[in-house]
Amino acid sequence: MATHRTRPEIHPAEPSAGRPRRTPRAGNGRALLLAAAGLALAAVMLVCTVLDGGTGGRPEPFPELPGVEEAEQAASEQTRPAAEREVCEDGTDPADSLAPSPLGPDEGEAVRRIQERGALIVGVDQNSYLWGFRDPENHIVGFDIDLVRAIAEDLLGPDPDIVFKAVPTSERIPLLRERKIDMVVRTMSITCRRWEKVAFSTAYFEAGQQLLVERDSGITGLDESLDGQRVCRADGSTAADLLERADAEGLGATVVRAPNHLDCLVLVQLGEADALMTDSALAAGHAAQDPAMHLVGEPLTIEPYGVAMHLEDTDLVRRVNRVLEEWTSGGTDSGWRQSYNRWLAGHLGDDSPAPPAPRYGRG
Repeated sequence: MATHRTRPEIHPAEPSAGRPRRTPRAGNGRALLLAAAGLALAAVMLVCTVLDGGTGGRPEPFPELPGVEEAEQAASEQTRPAAEREVCEDGTDPADSLAPSPLGPDEGEAVRRIQERGALIVGVDQNSYLWGFRDPENHIVGFDIDLVRAIAEDLLGPDPDIVFKAVPTSERIPLLRERKIDMVVRTMSITCRRWEKVAFSTAYFEAGQQLLVERDSGITGLDESLDGQRVCRADGSTAADLLERADAEGLGATVVRAPNHLDCLVLVQLGEADALMTDSALAAGHAAQDPAMHLVGEPLTIEPYGVAMHLEDTDLVRRVNRVLEEWTSGGTDSGWRQSYNRWLAGHLGDDSPAPPAPRYGRG
């Protein structure tokens, strides 16, 4: 069932002093189309059962714009905080998870519940290009979706029934805790604070928070170039935590709130925000769709992505970790590498990509 969402609010409404406000790209029909499409997509909450194996084609990278410099390096003395791994109070790494379950049938309640139902219910994103999005044939495809299919096939066998629920950033944890979904596979960063509410697999990807801006914005990173600028972040995101921790408002920036990172992108394209703080991997997808945008500065954090599940579903966590061991093993022939080559290789620029090493420090 579709639900309708109002236009993202901007808080606070009072503009700060500094540089003049940017306006929507005059005469740029493509940008306005992207913005309109983004608003339409962001309003959709989709529930669908997937019975086919449609995966769509690999996205083609946009050509480089001539005469445009690469993203500027943020001034090291101005950018804060430096990228570093989070360490939890008990000394564990957030990516520490439970050891994989052994081969053979599982006796756990969560796995049995999914198998008796005959379908896996997964919270995903359908608006994140490269990660979870709709292709021209209306299939949900992307790197995260490939992982969902691998998990579903392990739990349910060939041609599994998958119920994809498109969930906003702020609803991922509540829906898991209310058992409306079995898991979230949605470029979700594993953090110490989130471990208090949900459980995670070990990491399957690593990214970092970074600013996405228009190429002529003059913004160079999380530094004094933000004075008088509006920085958008999604509610419930690690970007929100970072901007608060780094005191972005102390740099003269106005923090703009929105339900999703896609809403932030639309606000930038409409001239109602000047920058988007989000995961660098997600931002690469945005930049691939809109060459007028680019990443600036260096990644400000190191954030592992994991599959999120209910805190009590330890048997399911172990089963997913077993799937990840198989999916990431095999070097260039692994399922992980094949998915990376298909979706991400043309946009992230890593010549020798590899999945994060698994961590099982929680027993």
